[in-house]
Amino acid sequence: MCDPVTLRRYQLSDVDAIWEAVQESRAELSRWMTWCHEDYSLEDNRKWVEGRPMAWDSNEEWGFVIVGENDRVLGTCGIHRIDLMHHVGELGYWVRTSAAGQGVATQATQQLCNWAFREKSLRRIEILTDVENLASQSVAIKSGGIYEGTLRQRLYVQGLAHDCMLFAVLDDD
Repeated sequence: MCDPVTLRRYQLSDVDAIWEAVQESRAELSRWMTWCHEDYSLEDNRKWVEGRPMAWDSNEEWGFVIVGENDRVLGTCGIHRIDLMHHVGELGYWVRTSAAGQGVATQATQQLCNWAFREKSLRRIEILTDVENLASQSVAIKSGGIYEGTLRQRLYVQGLAHDCMLFAVLDDD
């Protein structure tokens, strides 16, 4: 198990540290994350970080940086596809390769779910994982996610359709 992690909102000063984590983890991330392709650049990363306050304010995404000891960036997580009318959001996360398998994503996901239930009044948080992404499925389950079904060709990554598993965490689970 890892040391405790903290979630904090994106800061412009995070650009280089997030980029470093992406570079370290590109081979692993590109299997599962549509944004992590061979042309993804430092400038793309900068624009992403710069856009987070507007995404937050418009309820498009509530995004966080996952930090460990000495404020080291371990990854990011957030809730997107937010439907305030129905109190639902979709949770996503990634963790840098050197921190994978240590409980970082599970801690971050649990913290984020608790925050979203308490502060944003969500009732349901969905987690979609590629059917082949066993590590992400493990995080979803350890975070309280209940498997609800497999969605055929739900995700497109690097131009290929992938089936995904749907897990959900409810505020009263």
